[in-house]
Amino acid sequence: MWIYLSRKEASKFLSISIRQVDRYVSEGRIKAFKPYGGRRVLIYADSLTEENLKSPIPKFINFED
Repeated sequence: MWIYLSRKEASKFLSISIRQVDRYVSEGRIKAFKPYGGRRVLIYADSLTEENLKSPIPKFINFED
């Protein structure tokens, strides 16, 4: 089962700003999506690892491209 976090929840979990979460999403370091017809951005909790945030090429364990 997937666990999703909002941008605000993810920023609190990582102790960074919401803007920094947006940057990580745009860089591809955090996996996120917008639900159909929605404005919110939901973030996969599995992608919030220190390895993904600090490495030049993030590795996602449970995701396939």
